Amino acid sequence: MRPAYEFIDHTADYAMRAWGGDFQQLLQNAAAGMIRLLADVGDLSPDEHMELSVTGDTREQVLVHMLKQLLLMPENGLVAVRADILATDDASAHVRVGTVNFDVAAERLEADIKAVTYHDLEIRHDAGGLSVQVVFDT
Repeated sequence: MRPAYEFIDHTADYAMRAWGGDFQQLLQNAAAGMIRLLADVGDLSPDEHMELSVTGDTREQVLVHMLKQLLLMPENGLVAVRADILATDDASAHVRVGTVNFDVAAERLEADIKAVTYHDLEIRHDAGGLSVQVVFDT
């Protein structure tokens, strides 16, 4: 059984590979991987929940737009600890994000990611469903 995501070596940035049986699960696993890369928050329970709707012309754009929304949360004083993909289609995703106040998670922050990139980004079909490699700019 393959993992939901894994971090892979990349020359100057961070990179992650995620898998899913379908697009919804792929988004779920990519969000979980990026949240883990940003901070060690696995044992924290959300204090609040918010819902995000993201759109794009392609599945890749939907994925990047969702990850960018999660990445920008600290600018609003929040850190994502969980993201649940409630619904998807090829041009949108509806996401429920569990957050904690930035102060609660500040000491747990790890990767300093500046941006989610489109570098070599392509959602691919494989034997187990879908896979994607995401490169994060530092």
